[in-house]
Amino acid sequence: MYYVFCFLSLVLGAWATYTALLEAPADSIQGNVQRIFYFHVPLVWVSFVAFIGGAIMSLRYLISRNIKHDTWARAYIKTGWAFTTTVLVTGPLWAKPIWGVLWNWGDERLVSFFVMWMMYNGYILLRATVADFEKAARIGAVVSLLAVMNAVLVVAAIYIWKTASHPGPVLVQKGGTTGLVNPLMQKAFALSFLSFTAIFICILFARFKVEQLETKAHGFEV
Repeated sequence: MYYVFCFLSLVLGAWATYTALLEAPADSIQGNVQRIFYFHVPLVWVSFVAFIGGAIMSLRYLISRNIKHDTWARAYIKTGWAFTTTVLVTGPLWAKPIWGVLWNWGDERLVSFFVMWMMYNGYILLRATVADFEKAARIGAVVSLLAVMNAVLVVAAIYIWKTASHPGPVLVQKGGTTGLVNPLMQKAFALSFLSFTAIFICILFARFKVEQLETKAHGFEV
């Protein structure tokens, strides 16, 4: 069943890609470069889902000391890190033709997102270097909870800081009207949103299997 779901998610992804790149019209202001939006925003979405899942599992581990919860936390966070890295790739690709630069260090939203990414880099490095597996799990859980607080700041940053370079909310603008007024644009975004969510689930469960083997290699049963 897992492989069938993953295959269907890839089919959905191909459909989403076709709709986003070929079927939906170009943006009236940004032109074809706006099509990166259909991939960039869903990548951000699944990154936050992963980090919230990792924080929940980390908290459960701290409460119960059940190593299975830590195994799920590692799977969530490492999967989220991979998606977050792709966000940092697609963002500059969109920024360069629109802003004229790949990155703007004066944009608090970008900086807070970069800090979040670095915090999860720290989590992964910590888990790889601390020899005591249970100690690493405890410290990692605390780091995960601190990092997810910064993730909340990243989400709130779009409303706190009104920097000119980074766009405001795209889907819902003032007055309650949609920012994607063309039905094909809405279809492209919906398909991309669903496909990236499905692909995330597939990768998450595959990552859990890998983390499960690592947990067992350290002498723990999951």
